[in-house]
Amino acid sequence: MATTGKARLFKAGKRTLRTNGKAQLFNAGGHCSECCTPYVLASFTTNSSTPCWDLTPYQGPGKATPCAFWRLIETGSCYPYSYPWYGTGCVNHAGQLVGLPSQFCSSYYYNGYMQLQIGCRSASGTQINWPGTCQTTTSVYSC
Repeated sequence: MATTGKARLFKAGKRTLRTNGKAQLFNAGGHCSECCTPYVLASFTTNSSTPCWDLTPYQGPGKATPCAFWRLIETGSCYPYSYPWYGTGCVNHAGQLVGLPSQFCSSYYYNGYMQLQIGCRSASGTQINWPGTCQTTTSVYSC
């Protein structure tokens, strides 16, 4: 009988049990895509006084959950399916947000409530789950 902490190693990775008894799968790189929980990595308010957001602190390895997704989004109001996205990409095996620009600059004068969000692949593998209360599920995109 399998117990918590036991794992079986396969050529493509391994599978093991969580403490609640449910299975979890790890790829050959040792990352568990099912273990990801969506979260906001950073937030910033742009306006006429501070039009640019420096994103360099979020570049480089170890910044986010490996094998997840990222998006730069304005979250000021809950617009059904029309949230302005200002960038998307994948998080590689090293936890680096691939393709994240060095900064985001807005030409608008109103307060733009921006978030850098980390999303996770759904159990079915066809959707990305995002944090927040609006547009929390989208189709998986390729990077």
